[in-house]
Amino acid sequence: MTGNAKRRESRHDRESQERSEVSAGADARDAREAQAQSEVMAGAERRGAREAQAESEVSAGADARDARESQERSEVSAGTDARDAREAQAQSEVMAGAERRSAREAQAESEVSAGTNARDARESQERSEVSAGADARAAREGQERREVAAAADRRDAREAQERREVAAAVDRRDAREIQERSEVSAGADRRIAREAQERRDQSLVQAQRLESLGQLAGGVAHDFNNLLAVILNYLSFASEEVAAAAGPDPGPHLAAAGADLAEADKAAQRAAGLTHQLLLFARRDVVRPQVLDLDLVITSVNDLLRMTLGEHVELVISLAGDLWPVLADPGQLEQVLVNLAVNARDAMPDGGTLTIDTGNITVDADSIAGGSKAKIGRNVRLRVSDTGVGMSAETAEHVFEPFFTTRRDDGGTGLGLATVYGILMQSEGHIRIYSEPGTGTTFTITLPVTEEAATPLAEALPYQRKPRGETVLVVEDEAALREVTKRILTRNGYQVITAASGPEALAFADGFPGEIHLLVTDVVMPNMLGKEVAERMRAVKPGIEVLFMSGYARPVLASQGRLDPNVALVEKPFSEASLLALAGQVLNGHFPGFSTAGGEPGQ
Repeated sequence: MTGNAKRRESRHDRESQERSEVSAGADARDAREAQAQSEVMAGAERRGAREAQAESEVSAGADARDARESQERSEVSAGTDARDAREAQAQSEVMAGAERRSAREAQAESEVSAGTNARDARESQERSEVSAGADARAAREGQERREVAAAADRRDAREAQERREVAAAVDRRDAREIQERSEVSAGADRRIAREAQERRDQSLVQAQRLESLGQLAGGVAHDFNNLLAVILNYLSFASEEVAAAAGPDPGPHLAAAGADLAEADKAAQRAAGLTHQLLLFARRDVVRPQVLDLDLVITSVNDLLRMTLGEHVELVISLAGDLWPVLADPGQLEQVLVNLAVNARDAMPDGGTLTIDTGNITVDADSIAGGSKAKIGRNVRLRVSDTGVGMSAETAEHVFEPFFTTRRDDGGTGLGLATVYGILMQSEGHIRIYSEPGTGTTFTITLPVTEEAATPLAEALPYQRKPRGETVLVVEDEAALREVTKRILTRNGYQVITAASGPEALAFADGFPGEIHLLVTDVVMPNMLGKEVAERMRAVKPGIEVLFMSGYARPVLASQGRLDPNVALVEKPFSEASLLALAGQVLNGHFPGFSTAGGEPGQ
């Protein structure tokens, strides 16, 4: 129900109440008039009664007078005075009765007048009450009209406010739409600008990469041709000396052949190191990261750094202590420190000072705006500074490129700083260089802090017993390497079975009656990768252990650039000692007693 309807109903109730009150007043007035008439009639009746009484009394007085006159006549002798006294008494009584009647009539008239006055007063009161009710009704109606008018004013004010709010909302919506269109337009402009910049950057990066690839290919071809020439020629020399040893005096020829083979071995080791550095630069090497304290890594390599620098270079190490933990491969960080130390040593041929310091830093938006490329947040900083000859800005721009070197005549490969760069990128770190000719060089390295809990790696247990005829299955698609691996294992007490592919190995294992204790498999092979060979081999021989061998294992063994913790890997090219050591660690303690392929227990 609306407010106006409620007010109309209230006004109707009040008018009904007033009509009821007026009707009740009229009824009361009629009752009072009837009462007054009744009182007047009662007064008249009392007056008639009093007059009848007076007449009766007058009649009685006449009788008494007659009696007295008779008595008087009979008592003539009583005297005139008694008669006069009685007459006077009678007259007095008559007068007294007349006065009482007059008083009663006056009383009745007074009562009638009082009733009339009371009736008039009541009628006047009723008229006053009716007039007051009409005034109250008029006042109420006026109040209601004012309330209706005020409600209408409030409604009009609300409607006006609503219209203003709607208009303001429309204005705000229009402003937002204009702002959104402006932001969309600005966003589109920024996106177009970013895309154009990205295309320019990609073109620049592509050009730089092509230039680096060309330089890399040239460097690889140059260095590998040099190394292969050394290996091939020294092997030729050794073959000639061995052939000559068939004469009457083999000793000098065998010694010369041994020296030639040593040189060939040295060149092969350099070739292996070159390959390893290339993988590090290309971030394709397998890493074994762990949560570590960088200060401890520096402390562990302290003696090696001093030996590398020589006595003419002073090494100053300033460790911050209480460094935040980082996630990295400790061996790779040691290589970073050694490579930087070698670079600094070559920059200080007449001696100088190499300073290594560490600290905790927090990289924020201002640091990024200032040119830092480190990850935002907490980082650990490593600075390596020398007092050497320094370098120009043009040279500093190319120091991290592969095969770039200013000292190739001295035997530099140009991969030292490129390797450092690849290692740090693989660890999500960053390196910056500051150098000027004659003022030395400072390398600043940042490594992001890790949230992983430190889990110290268990030390590898030495192989406590010699091989006792364990059966080893070697899977390698390269025939020469397969035979070399078989020869190493066989000459050291293992029973060796070979296969050229994964399917061949699985077929052989399925029909082999005895246990196969160790699977040594290449990682990258045609038809079936080594990881799949291992998984399916465990279904055939559930107790078999696995040792992978590869020179490029990361794409199939590593997750997020890390070597899986349950994977044992020997990296190519491997030596006899490294292969036997890893095979022994994998087998150590797993087979205290077993049956050979022939069914006899091993002794």
